[in-house]
Amino acid sequence: MKIPFIRILPFLLLLLFAGCRDDRVIRIGVSQCSDDDWRRKMNEEIRREILLHPEARIEIRSADDSSAKQIEDLKYFVDENFDVIIVAPNEADALTPVVREIYESGQPVIIFDRNIHGNTYTARMGVDNEEIGRAAARYARHLLPENMKAIEIKGLPGSTPAIERRRGFDEELANLGNGRVVASGFGNWNHDDASRMADSLLREYPDANLIFAHNDRMAIAAAEVAKSLGLSPYIIGVDAAPEIGLQAVADSLINATFLYPTEGHRLVRMALNIATGKPQEKEVMLPLSSAVDHTNADILLLQNEELIEETMKIRELKSMVDDYWNRHSAQTTLFYFSIAILVLLFAVLFLLLRAFWQNRRHHDALREQNRLLEEQRDLQKSLNEQLSEATQAKLVFYTNVSHDLRTPLTLISGPVEQLSKADNLSPDQHTLLHIAEKNVKILRRLINQLLDFRRYENGKMDLNLSEVRFAALLAEWTETFKALAIERDIRLSIRINADDDATLAIDTEKIERVFFNLLSNAFKYTPDNGRITVSYETFPDHVSFSVADTGRGISEEDLGNIFERFFIVDKVRPKGSGIGLSLTKAFIELHGGTIAVESKLGEGTTMTVNLPVRHVDVAPAHVEKLLSAEEVAVELGPIESHPEEMDESKPLLLVIDDNQDMRKMLDELMKEDYNMIFASSGLEGIAMAARYVPDLIVWDVRMPGIDGLETCRRIKEEISTSHIPVLMLTACSREEERVEGYESGADGYVSKPFNIEVLRARCRNLIANHQ
Repeated sequence: MKIPFIRILPFLLLLLFAGCRDDRVIRIGVSQCSDDDWRRKMNEEIRREILLHPEARIEIRSADDSSAKQIEDLKYFVDENFDVIIVAPNEADALTPVVREIYESGQPVIIFDRNIHGNTYTARMGVDNEEIGRAAARYARHLLPENMKAIEIKGLPGSTPAIERRRGFDEELANLGNGRVVASGFGNWNHDDASRMADSLLREYPDANLIFAHNDRMAIAAAEVAKSLGLSPYIIGVDAAPEIGLQAVADSLINATFLYPTEGHRLVRMALNIATGKPQEKEVMLPLSSAVDHTNADILLLQNEELIEETMKIRELKSMVDDYWNRHSAQTTLFYFSIAILVLLFAVLFLLLRAFWQNRRHHDALREQNRLLEEQRDLQKSLNEQLSEATQAKLVFYTNVSHDLRTPLTLISGPVEQLSKADNLSPDQHTLLHIAEKNVKILRRLINQLLDFRRYENGKMDLNLSEVRFAALLAEWTETFKALAIERDIRLSIRINADDDATLAIDTEKIERVFFNLLSNAFKYTPDNGRITVSYETFPDHVSFSVADTGRGISEEDLGNIFERFFIVDKVRPKGSGIGLSLTKAFIELHGGTIAVESKLGEGTTMTVNLPVRHVDVAPAHVEKLLSAEEVAVELGPIESHPEEMDESKPLLLVIDDNQDMRKMLDELMKEDYNMIFASSGLEGIAMAARYVPDLIVWDVRMPGIDGLETCRRIKEEISTSHIPVLMLTACSREEERVEGYESGADGYVSKPFNIEVLRARCRNLIANHQ
């Protein structure tokens, strides 16, 4: 597959400019314990050396003789993830654990000048401070061959150079045997503390003829104190920094100083070796030089001045090189951008030409497609018109059929009603007639709903408004269901203010049917011992009544569709036609009202109706109810059963069907030949089959929850029930459903509506074949 050049061009440019970027910068952090002249000289050497390494950046921090501040500086270097950390510990005791933690974390750390306890560091560069002390003792002997009385001014307590220089000086004096240290004290490496200490010691030992100070600042302080007291002892210092130590020797303020090497350039190179992975010794000891006195101090000062001048020249050259390099980088970047812009221009020109020719080619194709789409649009329009006409014809057909069904339904309901009142019928015959009478009433209501809905869709349904006291009317309608609630042990609560005399105009017939649909749905889906609540409230511009139940509820995905025509929430085994709530909504909207539903699975459903308040110029009158308590009980109530004792000589037949009337009819028709047990759901049927192990199972294909196919499959998979013959009842004549039934393990099927004699014959044959 070819990739267009314009798509890969950004990646080429990215690679081009990525190649121009500098390599990774090495960051070095330096933590100085103090800010004296010797360390300033060393910092200058470090900065001079870093000029020669453009790949590195350095940051120097001074702790000002504070161990706490130095610890904070080290934490800063660690948090900022410096590549190498260089530290001159202020005090060994305080800094050792911090340096150890940095080293053990894997971050390189270099110790210089002063030391810590142990060797938990990457590398160390230092001087033999004991040898400096010994050299100072030997030089003191040169000045005072006999009868030396020395005062020693030491550095900071806990500082390793102070400890080591004192040890070397004292041991060498003891070995030489020509003098002794008469007194010593700490000057803490600074001028002020050393001045106070020297004043105290010289006043106590005025005969002391030599002072050894561990650095030049303390030596100069001792010299100033001695001069003020009129004393002239020999004074030796350490460091030989140009601005202080060397200048003090040259000015004859002190007699000598020992050069303490700084070697800042070597320290930078050591850090770069460690950062880049090059070999590096762990311990590097710097060589010592001889003492500096008035014979060579001037020469060293001149050399230092020349070094400073050369350093300035190097910086100027570095600045010039950086300027030239920046110009070169800018020109290079401009050159690359120019090339990139030219390439982009050529690419854009190529794409424009290519798009132009492609547009020319596609234009004809699009015109042809437009022509075809117009033909398809005309064809689709014609098909939609035909479909609309066919749909209209079907609705007219269903309406006409519904009208035609009223006559035979009337001819059936009349005789059934008369027969149910006869006194010479057996209890079983009465039960069968009650089943027929109940379902005739249900069928009549469904036909009426279908016809009413058809009139509503055609715009031919009118409102016959009458002024009523709605609260009293609602209470009267609710009382119609009281007997049914008592029979099913359902708590029917009415939250209506009986003193509410507010009136409004409604079509009482339609609102009564709305109320009947809502309350009958509540009774259908509320289990026995449940609760149904009817509430009513009055507002200035509307009235509101609601029906709440504790049934199984409706899922969120179905809530938005329940008022659509022919929509059935329980698609597996519908308990309605799918038109009742749709017609209910239509009646409410005819009044200008609204209906809302709230529901949660397993908790229940609440239907709320809001009707606007309107009036007609007619006094409120009593309204006759369309439905009586007897009719409600017939249509919604259970059929009385007549329990029979088990006859052990009869086979045991298990019927699994969620329709109570179907179970009751099969019981009446089959109980003479079988012992009958019943289950209203698939799960209950599976449990009863395992418990009773019947001789035959008759089940309905469509049931809520686990359908009949899954129920049969589970029964056949269970070892204890797999041998039981199973007969399925189905209202669907599709061959695919029969195939699914046989594949799930069914032994036969009977289509609804079925002939009872055929059903009896199929049951006998299945049991006989099994035996």
